[in-house]
Amino acid sequence: MIIRLSQQLARKFKLTELATAPLLDDPLRDWSMQMFVFDRKQYVIICNTVTLYSAVFLAAKLIKPHALVVTGLQAIGEQLEADHLLDAYQQRCTSGSSVVTYAKSLNRSVTGSMNEQIIRATNALADEENLFVTSSDVNLNLLSILKDEHGRKYSRPGDVMTLLLESPPRDQS
Repeated sequence: MIIRLSQQLARKFKLTELATAPLLDDPLRDWSMQMFVFDRKQYVIICNTVTLYSAVFLAAKLIKPHALVVTGLQAIGEQLEADHLLDAYQQRCTSGSSVVTYAKSLNRSVTGSMNEQIIRATNALADEENLFVTSSDVNLNLLSILKDEHGRKYSRPGDVMTLLLESPPRDQS
C-alpha cells in the first residue's frame, strides 16, 4: 500500500525523505493525504489516488505516521461501509495491504483535484461540523479529472469508486 503525503503533512510527521513512486497496478491500494486547517483545527483528507474517493478526519492529536494511516484507513472504511462498498473493497483487498510505503504526491492533477475536494470539505464543515456528513458531501463533488462509465469528463468520486469495485480485478501475476 502506498500513502502519498503532501509536503505540509510530511513535514508535520517529520518524513523528509519521501520517494517518488509510480501509481500502483492495484489502484485500491494507492491513497493520497493532504492536511488543511478550518476554524483553527487541523484536518486531513485521505483520497484514493485514482478515484478521489475521500474521507475527512481530525489531525490535531495524531503525532506518529502510523496513527495517521490507521485513522485515515478507519475513516475510509466507515465511509465505504456507509456507501455499501466495504464488502466489495475488502474482497478486492484481502492481502498485501499490510506494508505501507510513504511517497510524494503523484502529480499536480491529483493535488489540484484534492484541493477542490478540500474546498468542498471546508464548505461542508462550515454548514455542519460532522465529519461523516462532510466526507459524504465531498464524494458527491463533480471533478473534471474523473470520467464516468461512458468515458465523459466530470464524474463523482463515489460513482468512480463504485465502477472500480464492480470491474474485475487486473491479473497481477
